[in-house]
Amino acid sequence: MKKGLIITLPQSDDVTEYLAIFSMPIINECKTRAIKFHELKQREANKEEFERLLKSYDYNFVVLNGHGEKNYVTGHQNEKIIIKGENDNLLDKRITYARSCWAAAGLGNCYDTDKKGCFIGYNIPFMFLMDTTRATNPIKDKIAEIFFKTSNCVPIGIIKGQTAEYANENSKKAMLKAIKKALIKKDKENSQAIAEILWNNYSAQILLGNKNATM
Repeated sequence: MKKGLIITLPQSDDVTEYLAIFSMPIINECKTRAIKFHELKQREANKEEFERLLKSYDYNFVVLNGHGEKNYVTGHQNEKIIIKGENDNLLDKRITYARSCWAAAGLGNCYDTDKKGCFIGYNIPFMFLMDTTRATNPIKDKIAEIFFKTSNCVPIGIIKGQTAEYANENSKKAMLKAIKKALIKKDKENSQAIAEILWNNYSAQILLGNKNATM
C-alpha cells in the first residue's frame, strides 16, 4: 500500500457542493507536503471509478464526502459508492475519514478490530449551518466554514503525519473551542444554533480500528 490520498468530491446539490468546496484545504495540504493524491470530482465520484482507483493506486488514505446511511456512502447524484458487505473490503488496512451521515454506525463498525487501518466518521448525521446569502459562493460562507475547518482537522492532521487518534482528538478539541467562542457571542444571530450543531458533530465523531494508524 502506498502513501497517498483518494478523495471523493461529488457536487450534485448544495450539501455536496459545500463538502467539495471546503475540502480544498485538504488538497492544498497534500500539495504543500508533496503527497500524491487523486480527486474524484463531480461525475467521477461514482462506484466504478472509485473501485478502480482504489485498486490501481492503492493509496493508504481515503476521504469520503457525500450523503450516507449506516451501510453506505454516496458519491455524485447519490450513487452508492461504498457499501457494507459488497465492496467495503476495499477500505481494509487503510485510514478512512467519512464526512457523511451515519456511516460510522454501520459501515465503520467493520473496522472496529482492524489492526492496521481505521475508520473515522459520524454515528449520527454530520451537520453544518449555511449562510443562505452565500449559497452561490460557498467559499465566502463564514458560518459554514466553522464546521468544515474543525472537521478538516482530521484529514489535514493525518496528512501532516499525526496518528488517527491525535487527529481525531485535535478535531474534537477544535470543535469545543469553536463552541465556547460561539456561546460567548450570545448576542449574535445563529450563535446558539452554531454551538448546538458543533456539539452534535463532536458527539458523533468516532474513531474505530487502529488508533495509532498513520499515513
